Amino acid sequence: MPLPASSPRAPTASAGPLTQIPVGHGPIGIAMAPDGAHAYVSNFGSGTVTVLATATTTAVATVATGAGPWGIAVSPDGTQVYVSNFGAGTVSVLDTATNAVVATIGGLTNPVGVAFAPGGQFAYVVSQGTDAVVRVDTATHAVLGAVPVGNRPYNLLITPDGTRAYVTNFGADSVSVLDTATDTVLTTITGFNLPRALALTRDGLRLYVTNYGGNSVSVVSTYSNSVVKTIGGLSIPFYVAVAPNGGRAYVSVDGTGSVQVVDVATDTVTVGVPGFNVPNWLAVTPDSRRVYVVNNGGDSVGVFRSPAGVVPAQGPIGGGTTVTVTGRYFTGATAVKFGSWAARSFTVLDDNTITAVTPAGSRAVPVTVTGPGGTGVLGHFYYIPPPLLTALSPSGGPVGGGNAVVISGDHLSTATAVRFGATSLFPTVDSDSQITVLAPVAPGPRDVLVQVITPGGPSNALTYAYA
Repeated sequence: MPLPASSPRAPTASAGPLTQIPVGHGPIGIAMAPDGAHAYVSNFGSGTVTVLATATTTAVATVATGAGPWGIAVSPDGTQVYVSNFGAGTVSVLDTATNAVVATIGGLTNPVGVAFAPGGQFAYVVSQGTDAVVRVDTATHAVLGAVPVGNRPYNLLITPDGTRAYVTNFGADSVSVLDTATDTVLTTITGFNLPRALALTRDGLRLYVTNYGGNSVSVVSTYSNSVVKTIGGLSIPFYVAVAPNGGRAYVSVDGTGSVQVVDVATDTVTVGVPGFNVPNWLAVTPDSRRVYVVNNGGDSVGVFRSPAGVVPAQGPIGGGTTVTVTGRYFTGATAVKFGSWAARSFTVLDDNTITAVTPAGSRAVPVTVTGPGGTGVLGHFYYIPPPLLTALSPSGGPVGGGNAVVISGDHLSTATAVRFGATSLFPTVDSDSQITVLAPVAPGPRDVLVQVITPGGPSNALTYAYA
């Protein structure tokens, strides 16, 4: 007699199992290919790079590099991987088609972080032993020059437009901001405690910096280049990465052997994912569905699905927001609702993921999915009324900017940006009726329109006069 088929299960917000992939000894860095098909892991203790196939979550190749591989990055076209060899003072260049080292770049001292310019024509490598960032021509593999930064630099990133580089200076408790056109330091941001890693929000207005010695992540305004907020309660945070869809940031936390998940909309920790052994670098797949975490103490890489929930969890009362719902047992889903309102449309991507378009609504509502086994609550969605501006104080200022402008109105607490003409800034939220920004520089005397952007949409515009 055949066994009875198991009953269908109702959709649930429970998390899936953590997958562990064995790699080399003492892994540190990981980089994801642009197409998400492979990830590359630097094994400091083994002098190798492990190539992972994301479709099968298995190791498919091991490539020997120089001694002590640390930082790792994949070129924008996905054809090359640069690996900084801390012990050898070199960078190994891997061909992703053959998984072989095709060039070795010398002349560095204890190289660590590495990043590519957006177009891929240059790579930037942190030379920790000389307190500098080195620029490399990726066509010729020639070192073009070095920019002095702070003491004991660690990691760096290049902005999406390629105009700036941000470098954490672990020994100086600072972040250097480089102008990539002139290879000079524009400014140095202070106020950190052993800064280690950094990541940009998708809109480029905020920079997250892990404070390895401060048990926190600093939030930096990329316009004012100053710390505007601190996310605390993180025991020895090591690395941070923002998901490509922009909804979440992931922080590896050595002190608790976990990854803490930050809601980018609110800069708050929403959930922790346990089960790691000295977690170091991490990477998110291009579809934002999975996170790969290096277990430095476990000689492995842990892989977990994006935690259950709704991303983004805020949107306008008129609806029209495309959200991703994550959970389990979605196959065969027949309905997605926001409160009592049915989604305008939805698509089941797999058993764990649904995309849906929000209907019009109001207030905070539960998000439910109905499948063959019943209905489950997957999270909540918050309908945000559009902001309304009533006053600017002052209503004008010098063309040099830099003065504080208080913006008054209603529904301002979820503000994500303030626009002065074509310039976008990250504001300081004082209350639901007041936010503050520093006026940007203007090219000359003129009037500009000021608007506040929230998940509820753009506000009305007020005029600010530059004189």
